[in-house]
Amino acid sequence: MRRLAPATSATLLAVACLATSLRGAEPGAVVIEPPPATRSPSQQESMAARGFVRHRGSWRTVQEIELIERAERVNVAQKEWNGRLERMRKRLDQPAQAEAAAEEIREISDPFAVPVLTAALAAEPHARVRALYVEALSRIRSPEAAQTLVAVAIDHADSETRILAVERLAAIDAAAAAGAILPSLGGGDNGRINRAAAALGRLGCGSAVSPLIDVLETEHVVATDRPPEGSTTATFTPSGGGLALGGGATRRKVRVQNQQVLEALVALTGADFSWDVDAWRAWLASRQSPPDFDPRRG
Repeated sequence: MRRLAPATSATLLAVACLATSLRGAEPGAVVIEPPPATRSPSQQESMAARGFVRHRGSWRTVQEIELIERAERVNVAQKEWNGRLERMRKRLDQPAQAEAAAEEIREISDPFAVPVLTAALAAEPHARVRALYVEALSRIRSPEAAQTLVAVAIDHADSETRILAVERLAAIDAAAAAGAILPSLGGGDNGRINRAAAALGRLGCGSAVSPLIDVLETEHVVATDRPPEGSTTATFTPSGGGLALGGGATRRKVRVQNQQVLEALVALTGADFSWDVDAWRAWLASRQSPPDFDPRRG
C-alpha cells in the first residue's frame, strides 16, 4: 500500500473532519465561520472622511478651494479691466472718440474694476480724467469703492479732486462718509487733520462738531521753527530753545491752531467763537441734542 505524503494526509484529514462535522450537525445548528479579513481605508477615503477634496494635486477643504477659485476669478477680471480701462483712456485723447469713451468710464459699475480705477486715479495727471474715475467709483456701491473715495477725499494731492470725492460721498451717504473720515482727525499729521476737517465741513454732518472742537488746537513736535501744515499760529513752550539732539537737530513742541478745522466748525454750526475752545464746548453743551443733530437749527 502506497503511503501519502504528510502534507497530503493532513489536508485529507481536515476535509474528512469537516464533512463528518457537517453530516453530523444537528438541524438548526449554527456553523461558525471565520470573520472576513479587514481592509485598511485608502488615502482618498481617509481624507474624504476628514472633509478634504483632491484639488490640483493637493488635498484641500471645500472652503479653501472656493477661496482659491474666487481669487483666480478676481485676478482674471482685474486683468481684463486693466486692458479695458487702458483702451478707454487712450480714446479720451482722440477727439472723435473722447465723448463716447468718457461716457463708458462714467458707466462702469463692476466692483472688480475698483483696484484698477484706484490705481489709475492715483497716477492720472489730468483733472478732467480724474473726475471721470471719481464718478465711476461713486457708481460702484461696494465697500472697496467707498474706501477709495474716502482716501481720495482726505489724501489726494489735488484739492479739487478731494472736493469731487467728498461731493460724491455726500450724495451716496454723508453720515457713513463722515464716520469713515472722523478717525483721520487723530494722529500727529497736522496736514491730514486739516484735510479731514475740510471734508467733514462739506459733508454737513453735525456728529463731526464735537470731534472738530477737540482738534481746533493741536500739539505737535516739530524739527524746525516752521509751523505744521494747515496751522495759522504757533506758540512755543516756555522752555525756550527746545531739546538739542545729535547732529545739531532741534525738536520743539508747538501748539497750533487749525484753520480748516475752524472753517468746518463755522460751516457746520453757523456760530463762530474763533479759537476759544471753551466757548465752543459750552455752546455745544447748551444744545442738549443727539449726536446726529443739525447744529445750525439752534
